[in-house]
Formats: sequence, C-alpha cells, structure tokens
Amino acid sequence: MQISEAKQKLDEIIKVLSESKLSEIIDFANYLKNKEEMEDIFRMQAGSRTYMDWLSSENDIYDEVFKDEIKQG
Repeated sequence: MQISEAKQKLDEIIKVLSESKLSEIIDFANYLKNKEEMEDIFRMQAGSRTYMDWLSSENDIYDEVFKDEIKQG
C-alpha cells in the first residue's frame, strides 16, 4: 500500500470517529512516532565507537571491580 492510499483510508476512518476515539488515535500515533525515534537513537548509540570500545575485552576489568553491584542489581 502506498502512502497516499494509506492516508486516504485513514482519512476516511477518521471522519466517522468520535472525539474520544480521535484522541486515542493521536495518542497511538505519538507512541509510534516516539518509539521509532527512540529505536533510531538506540541504533545510533549502539553503533558508536565509544560503545564498541566499552564492550571491548580491554574493559573486562570493570566486571571484576563492580561484581558485587552487578550481583545485587
């Protein structure tokens, strides 16, 4: 389905909905938008050089230093 078709179908549905249902649609659309943005940010962070360095075996020493906190968490 192309975007224009989807928008047209959504417009047809929205025209017949009550105000409370429209509010729910707005909430859900905002949830989807925010979720997508957060996933994009996470992907960007997970691919960063700093994150990769943090995961490297050179930083395994911190596992030993913080082992008590890790077990309690």
